Amino acid sequence: MIKFLSSLVITILLLSCAVEKEKLTENVGKYVPPNIDDTNFKNSVITNKNFDETWTSVLDFVNDSFFKIEDLEQDLGLLTLSFGSKETENFIDCGDFEYTLFFTGEEFKGSYIDYAKSGLLAVLEAKMNINIQKIDNESTKISINTNYTYSTQHALGYYDPKLNQTYSFESGGYQTIDVINPIKGSIPTRTCKSTNFAETAIFNAIK
Repeated sequence: MIKFLSSLVITILLLSCAVEKEKLTENVGKYVPPNIDDTNFKNSVITNKNFDETWTSVLDFVNDSFFKIEDLEQDLGLLTLSFGSKETENFIDCGDFEYTLFFTGEEFKGSYIDYAKSGLLAVLEAKMNINIQKIDNESTKISINTNYTYSTQHALGYYDPKLNQTYSFESGGYQTIDVINPIKGSIPTRTCKSTNFAETAIFNAIK
């Protein structure tokens, strides 16, 4: 009985060491993509305002917000805006990520965007096209389409364009790409989608 208990203890210790050794000799992590089944976004609305009131409402809001005006043609009802250099997490969702690095013991758990900001030197560039069209003297249609470009690169101490990766999608859309060397334990793809925050902000401004 004593020999059996001794053997059991030794076996447990050996298994524990094996598990510990595995934890210390590889990077491990987990990635959870964002929900892409939300298809409620509509890129146009009709307001109970005339054209001039609608145009003024949009322009007043834009001038006092995070948008930058790139071009405007009031006669045609066209407005082009850019945004995204700050507070990326408001405009896109790339899921959640966590990892543990065996060499340093460093751990991370949070949004993939927070990780990508520092770990992948990520940059978001977004360009929004707004089309405001008169329906009649008391109503106007406003349509919005935004092109999102989210670029990442592996921060390895030197620049290599082969390591750059880009997500491209439009308002209400998303893109899934294969990533370079995904960390063990995580799926080999990453997904980024629009949160429709910027588009909704414009629509709310004209209510």
